[in-house]
Amino acid sequence: MEEETQFQNQKIVPEAISKTPDRTTATISRAQKVKVFREAAREGLEEQAKKMKATSSKKFQKPTLGQNVRIKIPDIDRAKMDTNSIIAVITDIKDEEFYELATKLGKLKALYTRNQFTLCK
Repeated sequence: MEEETQFQNQKIVPEAISKTPDRTTATISRAQKVKVFREAAREGLEEQAKKMKATSSKKFQKPTLGQNVRIKIPDIDRAKMDTNSIIAVITDIKDEEFYELATKLGKLKALYTRNQFTLCK
């Protein structure tokens, strides 16, 4: 049991899995190989998430309190003669990511992220 926890804390380089210099296969257990590949996959996903976050923050500028926004209403939630969108005002910002919006009829129940509305100019 102690050996397993010792291997869990070690970081294994993926190149060590394939071949050694004398062209023999390295003796690494299957569980260790799986652990190495999972670690590499996790690091790749984290890097991709950082890139996506950076791209999103460049594309959508940060709104301020009191700014007017337009919210698109999904086709399934409206009748044929209803408007495509509604105008709302940002009343509160929570965790720098979620926006509380209000219309002239009152506050909206849901919190919105930046990609769910467009800023009015």
